[in-house]
Amino acid sequence: MPETPPPSGRVPDTVWAPLAAGLLMLAAGLVGLGLQQPLLFPSLGPTAFLQAETPDQPSARPYNTLVGHLIGLLSGFLAVWLTHASSAPSVLSAHVLTAPRVWASVLAVILTLLGGLLLNASHPPAAATTLLVSLGGFPVSLHSAVTVMGGVLLVTLLGELLRQARLRQKAPD
Repeated sequence: MPETPPPSGRVPDTVWAPLAAGLLMLAAGLVGLGLQQPLLFPSLGPTAFLQAETPDQPSARPYNTLVGHLIGLLSGFLAVWLTHASSAPSVLSAHVLTAPRVWASVLAVILTLLGGLLLNASHPPAAATTLLVSLGGFPVSLHSAVTVMGGVLLVTLLGELLRQARLRQKAPD
């Protein structure tokens, strides 16, 4: 079904959302290149998607984004530690799935959902962050924590500017 025309002066969703999400990915990528750090990683794509396409949803808000990804990161760290999965190869580089990585992933997703619900910080992309850790994409380290949360913070701050701009555009006159 074709999209109904937007009110006068409002950018259509089919233009706004892809451009806004693309700008967020470009910003994370360029800053990451400049700092020589992987500030652009898979779970930021769905975060940008939420901020750009559904800015009115609670999961797109800064609190949910920051706290959700932090919960995902810490849940992944805890799950890897509890299951001793750090001794198993990274699924993402070795292309081998091992039992410790499976159990770490199961536990990490459970903890991420539980933490998000308890802290009212539901943010579905945080489940991807926790899997990046539990599957070995980001090792359990302070450097990984700073890198992940740096990327999350950058996309959250810039995404909030775009989210607020879109909400103002969507507000009834």
